[in-house]
Amino acid sequence: MIDLFDRWLARLEKVLEALIALLVLGLVLIVSSQLVDRHLVTLPMAAPDQYARVMLVWLTFIGFAVAVKNGINIRVDIIDARLPAGVARLLEFVFDLSMLIITGFAAWHAWPLLLVGADQERLGTVLSEAWPTAALLVSGVFLVLFLVLRIVLRLAGRTLPRATHLE
Repeated sequence: MIDLFDRWLARLEKVLEALIALLVLGLVLIVSSQLVDRHLVTLPMAAPDQYARVMLVWLTFIGFAVAVKNGINIRVDIIDARLPAGVARLLEFVFDLSMLIITGFAAWHAWPLLLVGADQERLGTVLSEAWPTAALLVSGVFLVLFLVLRIVLRLAGRTLPRATHLE
């Protein structure tokens, strides 16, 4: 059962990493097209910067969810490195619990924002204002999942499996 869970989690992470790769590729293409548009020929895209902004929001939120899953989210560990192991583990647990509460709150309140943004057009694009908010909601679901798993596994004396290329 644990092996099946680890494989499912690895597949989910691969999907998220593929999404991140596509977002980076999209950003590179849009930024490159702006260079071509300004200096060579006029391209038919009206507001490429708006698309780039939405992609950057998605990239930030999904990337953070993957970082949390792998335990490489940003922390100031100048004090943590000098704490006894038991206190450091307790601090990690409190940190995860705090982040879970904040993330759950943010994800919960993203839904009404998404509904309001659905009726607002993002100028110069075919997108609505719901697209950036959807990034908060989707990544919030993944963050809650990963944080709950981290907390449960930490209480059981295990850790979430990390991506092999990060070790």
